[in-house]
Order: sequence, then structure tokens, then C-alpha cells
Amino acid sequence: PHAWGIGFGKDLVISTPIFNALDRRATARAGADWQNACGDGPMPSLSTLGIGDMAGEWRDRFLISSDRGMSHAVFITCGDTLQSAWEIERMGRTLNTTLPEDLRDCFVEGCEQSLQEGGPVAVEGRYNDLDLGEVLFRCIMMPVRAQSTIGEFVYGAYTHKRAD
Repeated sequence: PHAWGIGFGKDLVISTPIFNALDRRATARAGADWQNACGDGPMPSLSTLGIGDMAGEWRDRFLISSDRGMSHAVFITCGDTLQSAWEIERMGRTLNTTLPEDLRDCFVEGCEQSLQEGGPVAVEGRYNDLDLGEVLFRCIMMPVRAQSTIGEFVYGAYTHKRAD
């Protein structure tokens, strides 16, 4: 089993619970799916994770192709909830051009940490959105390999809600 590292960077660690069980379900299920797909190995491959199956649980999930400059990594696929929230009209857009700056910084750090450590990284935090105002989010990022033994992709789930 892999330990989840919670938060890093500025304003990312939330000391009081901000998400209820329903809000946490998307990230918990993605983490459990990743863990099950690992089998006896350190990380799953794209084929064992079932990336091609876009039904059901994929509405809050994403797959990012890693890049040396992680902010230039691209979204390979993501669920319809994320496409709507981030106004993604087509896949292949970078983290840099898709995500609000504060959220992008969290994604970049989380993806890098996940790839370096070879395990899940969970992050909760907040950022400001021009349309929604302050947004609370929860995300899990996990490394996935194509055919090699190193992580080449980042798979995860993201949920958010407006702070009130």
C-alpha cells in the first residue's frame, strides 16, 4: 500500500475537514482503482488501469501525459465534469493553458511529486476562480506507466465546490 502525502506549498493544507463523505468518494474510488490495478507491481500500466473505459466513474477523472516542464504536460483525457469546469473544448491542452494559476501550481507540484515518489499524492486546497469566487478542491494524482517501468502519465480525480 502507498501512503498519501497531503498538501504542500502555500495554503494547500486545510486543517479543518471541508469535504463530506460524498465529496471524498471520487478521489477515494480513483485511489482504490489505481491500487487494485497495481497488482504486485509498484504502479499500474495504462492497460491494467482500464484508461479506455470512459463510462461511469470517469466524470471526475483525468489522465495527463508527463513532461519535463510539468506545466506544459497535456490532458490526454478527462471526464465531462472536468471538461465543463475547466472549459476544455478539446484534449491536448496543457495544464498551463487550462487551469487557473493557483490550481495549476498545485497540479504541477502534485504531478511532479507523484512521478518522483512513484505513488499517490492527495491534495486539498483552495483557489480563486473568476466565475465562482473561492473554490475548495480535493485531488489525487497517481503515476501510471505505458510499457516501461517508469511513470509516464499521471492519472487522478478532482472534485471541487464553491466556498461559502
